[in-house]
Amino acid sequence: MRFELIIGCCLALFSINAIADSHERPQQAVVLDENLWVTFYDLPSRRFRAIRTAVLTRDKAAASADLAVAANYLSVEAERASDNFQGPLQQIADQLRAMGASVDDVTLQQLDVIFGRTHWLLAQHYLEFARRARDVRQNRNTSLYLWATIHHMERALLWSNVPVTRRVQNTFEDLREIATDLRDPQTAESAYKEKPVIRAETLLRQIGDQIDRRVLLPAAASSE
Repeated sequence: MRFELIIGCCLALFSINAIADSHERPQQAVVLDENLWVTFYDLPSRRFRAIRTAVLTRDKAAASADLAVAANYLSVEAERASDNFQGPLQQIADQLRAMGASVDDVTLQQLDVIFGRTHWLLAQHYLEFARRARDVRQNRNTSLYLWATIHHMERALLWSNVPVTRRVQNTFEDLREIATDLRDPQTAESAYKEKPVIRAETLLRQIGDQIDRRVLLPAAASSE
């Protein structure tokens, strides 16, 4: 668990700073490592499942430890997030820490609500970085941020107890396929013509209406 957080924090600090700097110094951009990135963006999902189980079985020590890991993850993300997401992500991190200090008072319903909200914010947060990577044609980073966006959109639906329709599932699968094509120099440009980032944003806004969640991500200023 500690290893996951260390890996995640290091990846976070280098990956997004690279994209932020790339507008001025594109030659210094860092390409994300796929295996580390999957370990990082999937951390909340793993910890949230463990937290729920620990609360259900009244394992206070495990619940408190996992809540702390999840809170630290969100604090790292808040530090590198845009103004749109910095405050909301840090607020959830603080709430998770407070839960960890009083596990006896935490209910499963509270967990489901905060986990759904967390995934919803992270989906938008990563989609914003997918936009930025796309704008400077960091193809691999665009691909991996899209994968993270889809992952968290799916989890936002699941934690909100909203079934994933066949249409939405098909869109998820299409976007994953396009995101995979973005990693290959021979197929990247044709993949961009499918407008994956715009399609992901359209789907995100539709899901927001479905689960009654506010979209904090500003409307796109440019097209693919």
